[in-house]
Amino acid sequence: MLALVKRIYNSISFVTVLIALGYGMIAFLLVIFPTDILDNFPSVAITDIESIKFILSFTIGGIFTLTVFSYTMVMNVLNRSISNYSPRLIPLILHERHHQIILGATSGTIIYSLIMAVQISSVNVDELSSLAAPLAIVMVAICVFLFIYFIHSVSQSIHVNYVVHRSYLNTKKSIQNILDMKADLSFSKEIEGDWEDTVTFDSCGYLNYIRLQKLLSISEKHKVQFKLEKQMGAFVLIDEVVLSASKPMDKKLRDEVKRCISVDRSEPMNVVEIGFKHLVEVAIKGSSPAINDPGTSLIAVDYLIQLFILRRTIPNFNKYTSRKGGCVYFELIPEHTLKEYVFKEMETYMKDDPILAEKLATSKRKLAIH
Repeated sequence: MLALVKRIYNSISFVTVLIALGYGMIAFLLVIFPTDILDNFPSVAITDIESIKFILSFTIGGIFTLTVFSYTMVMNVLNRSISNYSPRLIPLILHERHHQIILGATSGTIIYSLIMAVQISSVNVDELSSLAAPLAIVMVAICVFLFIYFIHSVSQSIHVNYVVHRSYLNTKKSIQNILDMKADLSFSKEIEGDWEDTVTFDSCGYLNYIRLQKLLSISEKHKVQFKLEKQMGAFVLIDEVVLSASKPMDKKLRDEVKRCISVDRSEPMNVVEIGFKHLVEVAIKGSSPAINDPGTSLIAVDYLIQLFILRRTIPNFNKYTSRKGGCVYFELIPEHTLKEYVFKEMETYMKDDPILAEKLATSKRKLAIH
């Protein structure tokens, strides 16, 4: 259930549909409760049926063209990102709320105009709201300004600096989320407790998200400790143990715990190690003969160095506790292991380029890797 909720929330259509439904609701309210608020302003009120029909038909045709063009531009950006950078960066672009808001506004304007056009075809002019046509004009004006901003935004999003910086900011945010838990993190040499029960899933996928605060409150309430057996972002096989518990759990408690864990088919974007992985892929792809863009690789390496410096601020831990006795054991990939993976991967593909090879050597020295 948690995986489904996250998938819907992170979908490109979620905010778009909500906004479009909001516009549709406005239209239904005007149909059910026609208002004469503009009757006192005859220069603004539009009550002639033929004029309203013309305005609504013009609105539907014009905004529909803008909507199609907007979707086409988004698809072109996604195609460029796949070709030049990494397909795994696509969710970062799709998650940009301002794009979804713009698409929702244009789609909602069409829905509003369609509903009002149906009303005009089925009722008398005396029952028609004088606000219907002026409101459609206002919506069109808003869509035009949003479209101008959309062109500006899309033209920025195709630049490698923008794409890589978005990945960097997303990973930096994930690191900050862990640092915010710093007061409750600690390291235990010996993990306490005998693990008497386990949690598995009947579907495979990535360990996408865990509601640690909720899991900690369950630990407090039922006096049970939990240990995460898989690292965040790892692939979980069917019936593979994901979580262990220090005492047996009944069906109700097991279901409550499982609702705190998301195993999804999509690769998690809010996991620290995944952010490093994506930047490594961008660096490697930029150095490939097909792309032949070492500048992109240099930019990705620079951001990787900064992320390693930020990663170093995370304390060594394997235990998350609360003052009331709740305890959840989990840990990140060790910093030295992550460094070894990142640089070994890049050195394999960049060793033949003297500039990139020197950049990696300099980066190692900066991070005190010997």
